[in-house]
Amino acid sequence: MEKLLKEGEQFLSRIQGKKVMVVGDLMIDQYLWGDVSRVSPEAPVPVVGISRETLRLGGAANVANNVMSLGGKVEICGVVGDDQMGRWIVQDLRKREAGNRGVLLSKDRPTTIKTRVIAHSQQVVRMDREVTGLLSRDEEKTVLGTVRSLLSECGAIVISDYAKGVVSPTLIKEIVRMAGNRSIPVAVDPKVSHFATYRGVTVLTPNLLEAAAGAGMVIDSLEALQEAGWKIIEKLQCGYLIITRGDQGMTLFERGGRSTHIPALSREVFDVTGAGDTVVATLALGLSAGLDMYQSAWLANIAAGIVVNEVGTAAITLDQMKARFAELNALGN
Repeated sequence: MEKLLKEGEQFLSRIQGKKVMVVGDLMIDQYLWGDVSRVSPEAPVPVVGISRETLRLGGAANVANNVMSLGGKVEICGVVGDDQMGRWIVQDLRKREAGNRGVLLSKDRPTTIKTRVIAHSQQVVRMDREVTGLLSRDEEKTVLGTVRSLLSECGAIVISDYAKGVVSPTLIKEIVRMAGNRSIPVAVDPKVSHFATYRGVTVLTPNLLEAAAGAGMVIDSLEALQEAGWKIIEKLQCGYLIITRGDQGMTLFERGGRSTHIPALSREVFDVTGAGDTVVATLALGLSAGLDMYQSAWLANIAAGIVVNEVGTAAITLDQMKARFAELNALGN
């Protein structure tokens, strides 16, 4: 650990300017902020007086935002609706200088919006507006064509699967094939319902609940964690598996038979929203820079420990990472 902390600044330097391709479900995280001072006379529910609204990039767009905020470059492939919110995503990505040649505007589906009402720093309710059916065959071909044309520019691929229709068995199979031909690592932030389709990816990053569902068992001990990890590796024939475990850190499984626990380094957990996006973005950026899987996972663990301190979807920044390394090195000394 001490050696890694001393190398942390070097790792951050190496990831600068590296490019990652993010393929998946683009969405908007809308936050309505307010206070509760009374209960509704119509039903036993709180009345939230909304004082402000914020829009943030969500889903695969948040993965891309994390890559960029760490100093990396990104190419995004996905679909948004040909509507006001879809155009907001495209404009925001352009403002951040993200590569958005792969963002398709669809007239057949709306932009996915997750609306969260927050009162006194606590989420009161979440409302989702979405269509989750798979893309049309023509839309899928367009997305895959863009992936094929941009692949040579990127050092790693993230498939960000929120089960909103972009990620299909065909898309995963084709990306794994194309990336394999160029020895480009493919990292997947998974959805339980699609677990069986991730066969052959480089690394999968489920949380504890997703891993339990994927393995078809309860994970209630370290022994069960090990059993589940190796079961997933065997089932999917992936090179690596990283199970994120909240305040317990993460565990890295390597197909050759070794597992390594990486302890959590968070101060306090306020909100895990988007933490998986931060993990897979940092991991892929590390791999694109030539860091090995353990070094990349360790860097992602540091990033996750920072982002869970913030309420709502948040992107980790380079300055935050540098400050955290300085803090941890000072504690070590």
